[in-house]
Amino acid sequence: MSVHIHNLDISINGNPIVHDVELAIADGERVGLIGSSGSGKSMIAKAMMGILPETARVRGDIDLDGTHAVGATDETMADLRGRYMGMVFQNPSVALNPVMTVAQQVGLPLYLHYDLTLEERVERVKAMLAKVGLAEDVLLKYPHELSGGQQQRVGIATALITSPRLIIADEPTTALDSITQRQIVDLLTSLVDDAGASMLFITHDFSVLKRATTRCYVLSEGRVVESGATDALLARPATPEAAHLVRAARELSLDIEGGR
Repeated sequence: MSVHIHNLDISINGNPIVHDVELAIADGERVGLIGSSGSGKSMIAKAMMGILPETARVRGDIDLDGTHAVGATDETMADLRGRYMGMVFQNPSVALNPVMTVAQQVGLPLYLHYDLTLEERVERVKAMLAKVGLAEDVLLKYPHELSGGQQQRVGIATALITSPRLIIADEPTTALDSITQRQIVDLLTSLVDDAGASMLFITHDFSVLKRATTRCYVLSEGRVVESGATDALLARPATPEAAHLVRAARELSLDIEGGR
């Protein structure tokens, strides 16, 4: 799915959050959105998904492969979510429903969007769990019975179960240790590529971004201050904001030079 964002402004309770953002994702492309905490990254993702709070005011245009999200009806956005767009959230322990089993959680988008029998849904859930590296013995478990890495794999399975055309990954590795971070990033990018989908990967960490994207936008105080190839921005950041993020990444455990 292609994405074209033009002149996007977002305010919450009258407070400006995002200012005049321009952003594009080509069909099948993995693009990053990086910035420090509070820069407005998640607000852009929520605007794309149509899940901003009621007090939000949005101006501009978000073109999702021909569907314009700004001003779209709840019904239109509800149909896009799950069927054509999936989202992987930052903290799986919060994002996952604590009273639903893994089978129910992963199978819910299929139940909401497709006319399948229970048996068909179960088989698709099992196949999806295998793709994300989870055994069938987790089917009847609840989120609190899983490790953080397993919970995020369930989140990825839930986002990808309907084979959406766009995946939005909003800080999907922040709550994980460095080894599990690498596993989750590599798993997510591999599954997205195998599906031929597009991805917007949101993070504050360039060391993670290098593993997940080929091109990125740097966001600071709600404004895009720099954009370009991820490798080029890592090697030669042109703005103080990008340079600060690169310095921080070099101090972390993920190897941004070798990508190991």
